Amino acid sequence: MSNKAQPIDMMVLVGLSLMWSSSFVFIKIAVETITPLSVATGRIFIAAVVLYLVMKVRGLTLPTDLRSWIFFLLIGIIGNALPFFLISWAELTIDSSVASILIAAAPLASFLIGHFATTDERLTLMRTTGVLLGFAGIIVMIGPEALLKLGVNAVSQLAIVAGATCYVTAGFIARKMPPLAPETRGTGVLVMASVITVPICLVVDQPWTLDPSLESLTALVAIGIFPTAMATLMLFFLIIRVGATFVALNNYINPVLGVVWGYLLASEIPTLQTWAGLLLILGGLIVTQIRAVRGPAKVR
Repeated sequence: MSNKAQPIDMMVLVGLSLMWSSSFVFIKIAVETITPLSVATGRIFIAAVVLYLVMKVRGLTLPTDLRSWIFFLLIGIIGNALPFFLISWAELTIDSSVASILIAAAPLASFLIGHFATTDERLTLMRTTGVLLGFAGIIVMIGPEALLKLGVNAVSQLAIVAGATCYVTAGFIARKMPPLAPETRGTGVLVMASVITVPICLVVDQPWTLDPSLESLTALVAIGIFPTAMATLMLFFLIIRVGATFVALNNYINPVLGVVWGYLLASEIPTLQTWAGLLLILGGLIVTQIRAVRGPAKVR
């Protein structure tokens, strides 16, 4: 693993941010006529097929050891099935731009989880300040009144935050994965996620009884190919080359891109409250990153 990001890594990071930030507006379109569970299952299954084909073209095979498949199962559930459903369900009632901004909770949650789960990512005063500032932004996004009343939108927005926390948790699990090619890692994870979600979807949703629009189906296919399959390849490519900490930088880009995607593709006009929450969240991220950059310089 390289300690220093190269230009190719920055290009892939920007591409990853474009992929992930676009997923929220496509999800918004998909859930108009397709249930959240079917959207989450559909994108996972489509991505699993795409990556399996890519893996076979590359002449790669899936591993046979139990340890690898345990990791595939854990990341498939925590990093794909659960957050995909939570985010799809939440976007029934909130704008895609708001969803992408709330995903900025991911790096904030990573500092909290990292403090208790690792020995090299402890919380400092600066990091704690950044975490509190960022979560203040989340509260502004949801609205204090909504929090007190636990309204529908508050629950939906908290579901987005829960999905972001799932992504972070999966990232920490992925740090311990056996050494495998990005195509193999991504395929294994999505295959196990499909094994979990497809039977549940068939029983609960009975998707053959749905009447999806062409727009929703097109959006679902787009989510499966780009923000899921291709983004998974980019994710593991970066983790292998420069580590999960570098990948977390995409969360600084996603909120802004999410607002842009929502405005361009769904005519969603951000409110003053949205912008205020965005500024607070990004402020918290910047504060934590300043500490992350300065900290190692003191080590001799």
